[in-house]
Amino acid sequence: MIRQFVRRATCLIFSLVTSVVLVVVSMVGASAQGKASDEIAARSVVLSLYTINSMLEQQGAGLEVGKQVMTSFRAFLAPGLIEEIATGSEGLRPLVGTQDGTVENYELRMATDQSAEGTVVEAAVESGGKVRLVSFALASTSGHPLIVRIWGDGWSLGKGGGSAARAPSGKQSPSEEQQKALAAADENASGAGASPGPDTTLDLPFQDEFDGKTLGPHWSVIGEAPDKFVLENGVVYQIATGGDDSFRNAKSENIFRLGKVPEGDFDMSLKGLLEAKTGREGVWLGLYEDSTSFLAGTLHVYTSGCGPYLTLRIVNRQHVAGVEEPLTSEFYDNLFDKGPILSDYCSAGNRDIGDAILQRLNESGFSLTLSRRGLHYFATAEIDLPAFGDNPGGPVSFKTREVARTTSAGSPAFMLGQLQRARNGESVAQFDSFSISAPVN
Repeated sequence: MIRQFVRRATCLIFSLVTSVVLVVVSMVGASAQGKASDEIAARSVVLSLYTINSMLEQQGAGLEVGKQVMTSFRAFLAPGLIEEIATGSEGLRPLVGTQDGTVENYELRMATDQSAEGTVVEAAVESGGKVRLVSFALASTSGHPLIVRIWGDGWSLGKGGGSAARAPSGKQSPSEEQQKALAAADENASGAGASPGPDTTLDLPFQDEFDGKTLGPHWSVIGEAPDKFVLENGVVYQIATGGDDSFRNAKSENIFRLGKVPEGDFDMSLKGLLEAKTGREGVWLGLYEDSTSFLAGTLHVYTSGCGPYLTLRIVNRQHVAGVEEPLTSEFYDNLFDKGPILSDYCSAGNRDIGDAILQRLNESGFSLTLSRRGLHYFATAEIDLPAFGDNPGGPVSFKTREVARTTSAGSPAFMLGQLQRARNGESVAQFDSFSISAPVN
């Protein structure tokens, strides 16, 4: 079972992983190379290592000293470190920092004390109710950063560390340094005493019902246009005008962005009402860094010669090595044309049904969800259908195909979008709930 999984995963993972180190280096151009680019590349390598380890841990195949180092891990590790991990006899799980357990949660940061020979990244790793500090030293090999050393409290692997030292028993109490790392990772936990800010890593589950007259301190608004949104009666009431408002456009107004999402799988959901006034509006929900780097699901109303129709898509935009402009991959479903709701939207009967469905978006509302499972993301929309024909109506859901990504796409965000052809028309949405939670199964 594990071998079958690894063979399937390795083809995808190795091709994606090979590009991740190229992507992060190319993101900073020649004029910005140096310390900043090294830190971006190093952090991305460690992030990808933990992401793939989480996938393999579910199959009982995480990184462990004394066992063969799988191809999926080799893209991140220097040859000397690979050999030392494979030939060691301690049974240490270096990404956990102990001999047993799995990675339940972690937080990355750049080490305060950096080496002159490379870059050091620290991970505060939670496992079995304890937190341990694991450090990674990276050096550039053939232009690509590789991990040359991994170490923790009382053990070290790789360059400068010799063979693995005494591995921690897993029963020791966290050191003072580890406790500080935990506090940094959980700085927005309840009882911390400080208000969360827009750069704070969120605790899950997170939910905001938008009570009050202003957004909470964990939100920031990109392209803020205060005359086009207001909070009242538990709703973010948003207006879009002028067209071309979307995650794709750097000049878009009122993108509501949240603090950082924790590593690991999640379901992020937005609920509300959408008034299809122009036939050129929709909702964006996803992870957003800027207009050149994001991953989002969209529920949109478009219009053709037969009238408006409803679409669901997932969009993944990111920088790729050797390409000047960011590349965009996306999957698109017209729910009204050879789709899960209607076979077409031009015939008289179906046209009436389509119009009734769009009207329900502003009456019973919608739910849009972006989900992450390992390296894969997909979007799901739920709407309430009116009864028609043999269809009794009621809640139904639709899911996009999956896209894969090895690098961070940004922070949780949502917005009301509008297309250029809306011209002078006005689009309106009311958002009443935003949530992020770990998957229930």
